[in-house]
Amino acid sequence: MKTIIILAVTLLFPLYIFSQAGPKLEVIGGENIDAGSHTRGQPVHYEIKFKNTGDADLQILSVSTSCGCSTALATSDTIKPGDEGSINFTFNGNGFGPVAKNVFINTNEAPNNVHTLLVGMNMTDPLTLDPASIMTQGKVGDEIKQTATLQNSLDKEVTISEVSSNSPVVKVSADKTTIGAGDKASFDISIKIYEDSPVNAAVIIKTSEGEYQIPILVDIKSN
Repeated sequence: MKTIIILAVTLLFPLYIFSQAGPKLEVIGGENIDAGSHTRGQPVHYEIKFKNTGDADLQILSVSTSCGCSTALATSDTIKPGDEGSINFTFNGNGFGPVAKNVFINTNEAPNNVHTLLVGMNMTDPLTLDPASIMTQGKVGDEIKQTATLQNSLDKEVTISEVSSNSPVVKVSADKTTIGAGDKASFDISIKIYEDSPVNAAVIIKTSEGEYQIPILVDIKSN
């Protein structure tokens, strides 16, 4: 009986060694990657690190992405056993909210030689208005007061060059002309109703990061 067990182990051991042989790509942190939050419209650069946990040279035959808005490039074509490599991933930043892109890595592994990585990002506006629009009601003769804020999510100061409206019935003023990193500016908005027709206007805020608008719609109530 002991002889049979020893023989079985002896026969299976080469198969185990064979199954473990060869190169093996292992993405550090897993193949579902959280690349964090980034400013919309700005390129996203992320380094994907991996390791060859096999016992033979790992060959990176090709790296590609799921769309033309992103690219990926391996820093080395050959990774020795136990060594690490990386792939430089770039996304052009043209998206809003949660965005996911695939990275495909083709290697000399057998039998599964293609790795599909999922890179997730959250794209946010550099400046955020609150509220994004003003919709309210009023009667002729009313003066409606509203307050809005502009939040700066960048890591640098933003300059406000001009604050105005496109209607004489809407007046607006800002509490500051420079918004620090992580800070916000406040805007006092006054809407005067002179006649029995809806007010359709906008507040216009010009900044060093572009122009932002707050649409305003006021329905007129009967007396």
